[in-house]
Amino acid sequence: MVEEAGEFRSPGPLADRLDRLFDRIRKPDGSAYSLREVADAITAQGESISHTYIGQLRTGKKRDPNLSHLRALAKFFGVPVEYFTSDRLAADVDKELDLAAALQQVRARTVALRNSVIPEAQSAIDALTELLGVIRVLEQGRPDADDGA
Repeated sequence: MVEEAGEFRSPGPLADRLDRLFDRIRKPDGSAYSLREVADAITAQGESISHTYIGQLRTGKKRDPNLSHLRALAKFFGVPVEYFTSDRLAADVDKELDLAAALQQVRARTVALRNSVIPEAQSAIDALTELLGVIRVLEQGRPDADDGA
């Protein structure tokens, strides 16, 4: 799945890749999509597919889907269809999905923390967050020391 010491490892078969999509791509509330929800959404877009069939692809019981099903699954999960066929692209997408999942966890923890702190502390946190944003903007406009400034 990743490169280690210059060595590339495959992200695995279709079932593994599809399972990773279900695991990492979540609904806005953070819960996982069900097989039925995915099938219903894809069918609503004009491609007939059953939740049973998606489950069989996900577990490896079915291994040779047609291209239209792969396209529909890729579209639903927001990945290129080549995610299912290209080891290198799948590894790159998996890295992006891992990063997105980590960011989502940080956001969820931040919301939980904000909800648990006292109002006075929340005001201080908000002020510091705003200050950090201003600092980031100023740093982006600052010339690098390497430019001879």
